Amino acid sequence: MGAVSRIEGPVFVNGEQSVVLRRETAKDAEEGWSVTRRPYREPISEEIFRSANSDWTPSTCLMAGNRVLMADGSTRNIEVVQPGQTVMTMSGPRLVERTETTTLGLTRRVIEIRGLDDEALLLSSDHPLWVSRRDKEGQRKEWWGTYNIHHVLYEMHTCVGLEFRELPFILNLDLPEQVAHASGWLHVRPVFHDLPPSTELFHLVVRDGFSFIAEGFPVLSHCRDQQGPASPWAGLDGGESLARTMKQLAPHIG
Repeated sequence: MGAVSRIEGPVFVNGEQSVVLRRETAKDAEEGWSVTRRPYREPISEEIFRSANSDWTPSTCLMAGNRVLMADGSTRNIEVVQPGQTVMTMSGPRLVERTETTTLGLTRRVIEIRGLDDEALLLSSDHPLWVSRRDKEGQRKEWWGTYNIHHVLYEMHTCVGLEFRELPFILNLDLPEQVAHASGWLHVRPVFHDLPPSTELFHLVVRDGFSFIAEGFPVLSHCRDQQGPASPWAGLDGGESLARTMKQLAPHIG
């Protein structure tokens, strides 16, 4: 089972330390890189390919080891959260109605979104995040966004649970995005991880809610009821932590 772990700061994915890759020509040549070959990824067997194509995995999920914010302020790894427990969401504390487990499959990758301190959210590339964008007229809009719109579109047309009233934003792979965080908003860029199709993933469905908080980031739970917060997102404390930070920085700016 794939898992996230942390040892005094560094983040490890399946035992390998996660780093932002920087290309070095000499090292690329030593490892056998080319425009047609990626030596870090093992070939997919025909058996896995047939199995993955016959068993579509429709749920948007997180890797084991992601820490979910509970209603009492503590955190628990997503794989040990149980139905009936209360988690924090964008709209306040909500009961977990059920938990789901699935596998990564061939149509998705795992992406890593880094928050504050040692926060590192690792989730399937289709899992929607709450983001902020400006339209052509310069007006700010908050809505869900995904790095894998194709998988989301398939689920919207064939599955139950992703009935968005409008399409999610298509998030940039190489440009920073403004993503909701417990502290307010963060500019993030994804780190991609090539993991086996059999990698196990976990999901929470909350009652009378649409989200839960993992590694500091609000993520989609389901679309059965309301689909976003009632007012513009300002963090779990209404922006008070951001205001305090700006006040502390003010004497040092300019």
